[in-house]
Amino acid sequence: MNRKIPLGLLLLAAAPVVASGPRGTVPKASANRYPSHAEKDGVSVGAALLTSDEVHKTFVSEVNRCCLVVEVAFYPAKDKPQAVSLDDFSVRVVGAETAVKPSSAKVVAASIQKSAESQRDITVSPSVGVGRESGTYHGTYTEVGVAIGVSEHGSHSGSSERDRDTMSTELSEKGLPEGTASAPVAGYLYFPLTKKKNTPLQLDCVLNGNRVSLTLP
Repeated sequence: MNRKIPLGLLLLAAAPVVASGPRGTVPKASANRYPSHAEKDGVSVGAALLTSDEVHKTFVSEVNRCCLVVEVAFYPAKDKPQAVSLDDFSVRVVGAETAVKPSSAKVVAASIQKSAESQRDITVSPSVGVGRESGTYHGTYTEVGVAIGVSEHGSHSGSSERDRDTMSTELSEKGLPEGTASAPVAGYLYFPLTKKKNTPLQLDCVLNGNRVSLTLP
């Protein structure tokens, strides 16, 4: 008989019921509120590289196992919607030629699932609630969460298909929304690489056909 010991609960998304709603994160007041920021032809972008501790606190999924996480915010020019695509981003070690593109939520979830097979037994299950938001976005929203527990017997940590799907949902809901943005948007990008201590990284992005580079300390 399996015994589950609850370890925690993390809210994953807050999307207004009345519309598809914003996903990702709530953008700060302006791009210069982020550690790295730039502007090109009226379009601004801000970015922040999350530390391992910040990733651990932000995600239930063990993203530290496979990826670096960068929060990115876009600020389109007034009355000029901006196309946002994962293909417009890459990260490289400063001075290096080789760059890494961000991975999709499904790819990251599959990578975590694979690396989790040798870990201790943990079960991951989704939970859903309803609440009301009073910040930048107003209205009723749904809250999708993940409850984690330890099992004495059973599948390995995050190794089941259900676990993978749950992790994919979390990563997708918090990821940078793709599409055409007519208002500021923000969210996380997942880069499949590790960062050596004291090695600065460079985030490259395309704004209106022009490449802009931001240093991620």
